[in-house]
Amino acid sequence: MLGLITPFDYLDGICEIDIDALERQGVEALLFDVDNTITTWNNPHIDENVLAWFSKLRKSSVKGCIISNNSAERLQGIADELGLFYEAKARKPLPFGYKRAMRRLQCGKKNTMMVGDQLFTDVLGANLAGIRAILLKPISTLHEFKGTVFNRKMEKVVMGSVLQKVAANKRRRLQK
Repeated sequence: MLGLITPFDYLDGICEIDIDALERQGVEALLFDVDNTITTWNNPHIDENVLAWFSKLRKSSVKGCIISNNSAERLQGIADELGLFYEAKARKPLPFGYKRAMRRLQCGKKNTMMVGDQLFTDVLGANLAGIRAILLKPISTLHEFKGTVFNRKMEKVVMGSVLQKVAANKRRRLQK
């Protein structure tokens, strides 16, 4: 069970993702959650540092696509501002939205990663779709969707074990 909700890596925020390292590893595409990954919940405004990070992403060879359970109306402005495609109403954690995004970006499972802040939607969905996930600390948990509040309570139960597994996997990768 833990394997399905275990990310490839865990970071404090999107700006910690090393785009150059991903390129060296052959990553061709990143799929992004929106709420508490790119910006706070239901907020159209994006932090300057995050905008700068996405500017660097656009200059790299790595493509990007937003994948969210939100509506197109919520995603359109953010996607336009970041220069990304988007998949609305993705029904995460089901794998269909992830697969549509990969087809749109013309990238395979091996070269695609998901970036999100929730174990039971973003990470679980990525693993079900056969791609690696980077779990981020949520930007803010002060105001969130009711379903997310429930998921956060469930995450607290397993987060310690998940983070131990991430650390062990990272040590194994470094030993190779």
